[in-house]
Amino acid sequence: MVVVIGLARADYEQLLEKVPAEAPAFAVLRRCPELSRWGREEPLFKCVIIECNPDEALVLLEAAEQHCTRAVADIEYGLKLSRAFHLLS
Repeated sequence: MVVVIGLARADYEQLLEKVPAEAPAFAVLRRCPELSRWGREEPLFKCVIIECNPDEALVLLEAAEQHCTRAVADIEYGLKLSRAFHLLS
């Protein structure tokens, strides 16, 4: 099952800055595809899309709870949607 999480760019950058490089969540954050090419494209310059598995999403959720509480709702939403989609499939 794939979890798709949309984060505000500012929240993503805060997580990237605050999460320790050795933490599992950091590796998930760094996999985000080609952020530089989105720099000027509307509306993607305002958000970051992360694709991960449910375990990785839970790691991100834990990191967000510690380092960027604004991102918690977005991660929970991605998890909820992926579960619902999985049930319908």
